[in-house]
Amino acid sequence: MKANYIFEKLKKSILTSQEFRTRTYTKGDKTLHVISLETMCNDDKIAWYVTLPLAQTSDFEEKSLENCLATSNLVDIPNVDKAKAMLANGNSLVLLMDSDFAKAVDTRTTLSRAVVEPPTSVVVKGPREGFVEDLKNNVTLLRKRMKSEDFVVKTLSVGKYTNTEVAVCYVKSIASSDVCNEIIQRITSIDIDGVVDSHYLATYLQPKKSVLFRRVGYAEKPDIVAAKMLEGRVAIVVDGSPIVLTVPYLFVEDLQNVGDYQINSEVTTFSRFFRVIAVLLSILLPAVYVSLQRFNYQIIPLTFLVTILNATENIPFSPLAEMLFVIIMFDILREATLLMPQAAGTALSLVGAVVLGEAAIKAGLLGAPAVMIGALSGIGLYNMPDNTLILSLLRLIVTFLGGFMGLFGVIIAMLGVLAYGVSLDSFGTPYFAPFAPEITNDRQDAIALKPLFKRKMRPQSIKNVNATRMNQDEK
Repeated sequence: MKANYIFEKLKKSILTSQEFRTRTYTKGDKTLHVISLETMCNDDKIAWYVTLPLAQTSDFEEKSLENCLATSNLVDIPNVDKAKAMLANGNSLVLLMDSDFAKAVDTRTTLSRAVVEPPTSVVVKGPREGFVEDLKNNVTLLRKRMKSEDFVVKTLSVGKYTNTEVAVCYVKSIASSDVCNEIIQRITSIDIDGVVDSHYLATYLQPKKSVLFRRVGYAEKPDIVAAKMLEGRVAIVVDGSPIVLTVPYLFVEDLQNVGDYQINSEVTTFSRFFRVIAVLLSILLPAVYVSLQRFNYQIIPLTFLVTILNATENIPFSPLAEMLFVIIMFDILREATLLMPQAAGTALSLVGAVVLGEAAIKAGLLGAPAVMIGALSGIGLYNMPDNTLILSLLRLIVTFLGGFMGLFGVIIAMLGVLAYGVSLDSFGTPYFAPFAPEITNDRQDAIALKPLFKRKMRPQSIKNVNATRMNQDEK
């Protein structure tokens, strides 16, 4: 009998742990076992959904048990592995000896923080709900916004020891089935001890290893994920993580801010142009400064050149060493600020930047122009907050080449980065779309943002089966 076999296997393996509780019920010649995990199950749910119904039933027949168990989520247990997985997730097992009746009842305890606005996605206007660490709550937040029969949720289990639940969510009438199947296949083929955060899965979802660019999106707000699914993307929700993954992912998404769609489209376009300029200046400004000082000083206007010479004439370092020192100093301050407690970290960043910069200038170790350029470059990186570390690495590389090869090295470095980015894709979507290749339709929400009523078509760069977003005429 299936129930006997499952019970004997569990008895030899996991029921020896003191966390597991087994209670036996007998009526007539029928014996029934209820197995639960103390640390994962709610005692009140066990009492209401299992214990009381069993006490009130007249017999332990299979049909009677199915009718009496007070839950809408009664899951059949076909084998021992399924039984272990259900126990580990907080379900209680009901096993009727000498029969095939082996069921799991949802008695999970709820250990989750309240749904609040995430600290990294603060908005002035717009929804303030953010994902939490509970998969069921996160899927519920998505379901609130996707009240359609086409909204599909497929639950998988990943991790040899953690058996982490992973939900793959998409809109079947929009998303490409090939992309959905590829994502599910990749997740099911993962062989790892455990998944404790969504970033573990992001590594496996990368089509190819990439050092400079990530090709999996991260989101902490359900409204953002819902909007991405309406464009044909797939969302991956991981139990225990407030970060939801979205694929395919484009580089241009790093320029899009959570509050862009709650304000005027013209203002958003203006803001995005500033972000592009700020990021480019952050990467190029230190390298150009070093290049002009070492190789191409004749390009600098005379008045500005005299100012730089007066500020740097007694500096003991070369322009390259000076700029690298400034960049590394600010990077150390940034890392220390992130690792320190919030109150101390704020004081450390302000005092450290001001005091160290001022002291270095007065001591004659650094020039004021280098400190100013390093500070401006560091601030500009936060226009792409999710890519700050990667952009900082890119800035160092470009600065090195600029210090050894001048402006020619800077140009070569940027052309290499562009060529590398153009060669990447994310589940069949060109990473630098809609600019490389050029897709006119998708430029409606790239750097420039068109009003909502003009964005009638879904992005063509993202594989989908329904290209039309709206059919009404422009008003």
